[in-house]
Amino acid sequence: MDEMRGWVMAEYRSICLVDDPPVGLDVTSAEDVDDYLPPPDSPEGFDLVIAAPGIVTVTTGVMRGRVHLTVQVLDSEPRDLATGNWETVEEIGFRALSAYTRAAAGTYYPFVASSPGTFEESVTPTGAGFYRVRAHEVNRGSALGEHRDDGDPPTEERFLLQVWPTGTENEDHRRITGREPPLLL
Repeated sequence: MDEMRGWVMAEYRSICLVDDPPVGLDVTSAEDVDDYLPPPDSPEGFDLVIAAPGIVTVTTGVMRGRVHLTVQVLDSEPRDLATGNWETVEEIGFRALSAYTRAAAGTYYPFVASSPGTFEESVTPTGAGFYRVRAHEVNRGSALGEHRDDGDPPTEERFLLQVWPTGTENEDHRRITGREPPLLL
């Protein structure tokens, strides 16, 4: 398991995983993540994670502000839920367009975390294909709708994203734990 973690700036009430090949790399594809932006709205009953080809969007509570993000890249589906007092856990499938899917802010461009190099690794190391993402959150409602500047203290929001290859398409959206109705509509 590879793990990346750090404080990141959420923008427009979101953080993302987005396909972003390095500049100058000749990635030949008929598709580009820009073809799928912005991602679709969450279906009724879900409010944490949504996906489209090349992008996964996680909805934060804070409109803009620093949140803690951990990304775990796994070889296969985890047997158990991650330990912790997670308030919401949702899972969704997505199709990666390349081997260059990285963490990003809500502006859909890779961000700079508080620790240099923290989120430089791809979450799709096996390349283009089908993956599942299990998103966990806690304290998402603690700074609901707030706008915080770069120098402001971080929020109490914490997110864990677990990503693994599936080999087959499965876009089913599952709510494993969470409020009914969801926190954000």
